[in-house]
Amino acid sequence: MKKVDLSPKISTFPMPVAVISVGTGEDANLITLAYVGKVCFDPPIIAISIQPKRYSFHLIEKYGEFVINYPTIEQLRESDYCGTRSGREVNKWKKLNLTKQDASVIQVPMIKEFPWNMECKVIKRIELGSHICYFGKVVATHSDPIYVKNETLDPEKFNFPVYISSNYLELKKGVLAKHGFTLDSSF
Repeated sequence: MKKVDLSPKISTFPMPVAVISVGTGEDANLITLAYVGKVCFDPPIIAISIQPKRYSFHLIEKYGEFVINYPTIEQLRESDYCGTRSGREVNKWKKLNLTKQDASVIQVPMIKEFPWNMECKVIKRIELGSHICYFGKVVATHSDPIYVKNETLDPEKFNFPVYISSNYLELKKGVLAKHGFTLDSSF
C-alpha cells in the first residue's frame, strides 16, 4: 500500500470533545479542548494541554485544579462556542445558560447540564512548545445515571462527540459539523 506523507502536526486519531472548567466563583471559565487523554490507570491521571495565550491558562495556573466536562451530541453547539470565544470577552456560563455545580472534592465548578464530569487536581505540568501539558489526578468522576450500566458507562447509550482534523464526529454517524460552525450564526 502506497502512503501519502502528511504533516507531523496532523492528528491521526479522534480526540474527545471536552469542555474544561477552570477557576472559581466569578473567575470560573470554560474552554473546549481536544488535547485531552487518559495517561495512567492507577492512579487515574488525565493530561490536558492548553496554550499559555488562552484566558484559561492563568486560571489553571492559579488554582491547580480543573474539571473535564463531557457533552452529549446534543450539546455540541455549547461545546463549540466555548472553544471559539475567549473568556476575556464573554462569560460563557451566562451566555449559554450553563449552571455551575459544586464539585465534590475540588473548588472548580462542574457544568451541571453536561452528563459526565471528572474532577482533577494538577500533579505535574510540562512545557512542550506551543502548549503546556497538565497532568491531573482524577479525584472524582460523575455521570448522569441514564448512561450507567453495571457501574460503568453503558456503550449502548453513549452519545459523545469526538474531534479529528477540525471536524466533529459522532462515532456511529460520521461528521456532525465543522469546528467553528457557530461563528457563522447568531447565537
